[in-house]
Order: sequence, then C-alpha cells, then structure tokens
Amino acid sequence: MDDDTIADLKQFIATTLSQQTSEIRDDISEIRDDISGIRKDIKGLDSKIDDLSESVAEAIEIGNEDTDSRFKNHDKRIAKLEQKIA
Repeated sequence: MDDDTIADLKQFIATTLSQQTSEIRDDISEIRDDISGIRKDIKGLDSKIDDLSESVAEAIEIGNEDTDSRFKNHDKRIAKLEQKIA
C-alpha cells in the first residue's frame, strides 16, 4: 500500500468512528432524557403515595378515635338503654 491509500484509509476510519460515536452520543442523550423523565414521574408517584398514606392514616385515626369514644361512653349508653327499658 502506498502512503496515499493509507492516508485515505485512516481518514475513512476516522470519519466512520466519528459518525458512530456521534450516533452513540445522541442515543446516550436520549436515554438521559428518558431517565430524567422517569425520575420526575417517580417523584410525582412518591408524592401521590405520601398523600394517600397520609389520608389512610387520618382515616384510621378518625376511626380509632370514634371507637375509643364509643368505648368510653359505653357505660352511659347502657344506662340510657336501661332507663328506657324500665
């Protein structure tokens, strides 16, 4: 091979590698964008899960308070029922 052929081959290889790495960089950039979108979605889901958990906790607390109130007033309720029967 002569020097011109080797120089042409080097230029061809360099151009081909440059194109390939450019495509890979574009793909990586798209993947990063996708990952960023997924992270935003996860943060949104985390927030929704926290809100739901808080709502469930409040509902349980209200139910427990109501049950506790009924238990504490149990004697009074029985006395009222006894008075109505008598």
